[in-house]
Amino acid sequence: MNSRQRLLYEVSMINFSELVEKRRSIRKFAQRPVARDDLRQIVEAARLAPSGSNRQPWRFAVLTEERDRESIAPAVVQPFVLEAPLIFVCCLDRAAYLKKTMELRMQELAQARVLSKEAAAALYRRSPPEDIEEVKLSPAAYIDLGIAVEHMILQAAALGLGSCWVRLLDPHLLHRILKLPSRIEVVALLPVGYPAENPPPRPRLSTDEIILHWGDKG
Repeated sequence: MNSRQRLLYEVSMINFSELVEKRRSIRKFAQRPVARDDLRQIVEAARLAPSGSNRQPWRFAVLTEERDRESIAPAVVQPFVLEAPLIFVCCLDRAAYLKKTMELRMQELAQARVLSKEAAAALYRRSPPEDIEEVKLSPAAYIDLGIAVEHMILQAAALGLGSCWVRLLDPHLLHRILKLPSRIEVVALLPVGYPAENPPPRPRLSTDEIILHWGDKG
């Protein structure tokens, strides 16, 4: 790494550290629409997130029209969500998590030399069950979605936007209101907009309280 690369790296690390430190959960939004380019950057941040076996199980309904945001009111517990000019309905696609196209997965695993062609074929031979809405997903699927949403939260913050991860909702009612396919499971809401508040940082545990073991050189 040359001096210029080192400088760019150090600047990016400072900016990211400041971004993480200054990010807040926002519950009051200015009545100002989110630019389409900013919306796309937030979605792109989710698209690029990592996931187990590269399943990419996240799916999103994007609500920007007032009538669409108002339509989900019966399923929303916290009214501030509906005041945001942009709401992401964060979901999991059971079919995407359980099975990708066998040919694509075989190519990926063969190229990565993770599994042999025979092992990959055996692993992905079965099709998803017909009653896929009854399938219980692995906790790893929800971790994958959480990673993608955190990417979105940080990208929004980098654009000067506020957001708040929300799990207080009626997912089944929201599913019906939006008429989502049976393979889709609603997990969370992510309201996004320009902050109309500047809340102080919430209390955090100390570093020593969250580290169980530092290692020999901690």
